[in-house]
Amino acid sequence: MTDRRRLLLLVAALPFVASAARGQTKTGKKLLVLDFDIVDTSQEPVDQRADHARRLAKMRDDVAHGLASANVYEIIDRAAVAADLDVIQTQTYIRTCNGCELTLGKKAGADFVLLGQVNKVSTLVMSMDVWIKSVATSETLYHQRFDFRGDTDNSWFRTTKYVVERIARDPVT
Repeated sequence: MTDRRRLLLLVAALPFVASAARGQTKTGKKLLVLDFDIVDTSQEPVDQRADHARRLAKMRDDVAHGLASANVYEIIDRAAVAADLDVIQTQTYIRTCNGCELTLGKKAGADFVLLGQVNKVSTLVMSMDVWIKSVATSETLYHQRFDFRGDTDNSWFRTTKYVVERIARDPVT
């Protein structure tokens, strides 16, 4: 009977423990999630730029939200660097801007920046690279390529979900 009471007390206390831990992150670090780029070499006749732009924005937001919900990092609001991002993206990809991602991270007060690139070879064959870089040292602390199949909302969603799970399982500190 005593073990049962302890178990009931433990279960009853879980919501309070979880709410106390919400303010703390696993790493104690601040992460700026930047826009994702796409390189489409599929040469498909249908213009999919609008769909891809929507999916890239959703992917960025879902990665940020997923990592915040998992309490892995404190996610920095992109509003502080939104104007700078707009200027950069009219000229080049974020991943090829010669360190501008680190400047943006510094300006936003982040410890790390996360950026990604989707590579579309065909409607069936796609991949995504994700990098996490240290703002202080410019070092790439994390890089992984995720292959996925299908250029659909569902395939992009599943890939995003897996990216969040993978980073949350073993976060950069």
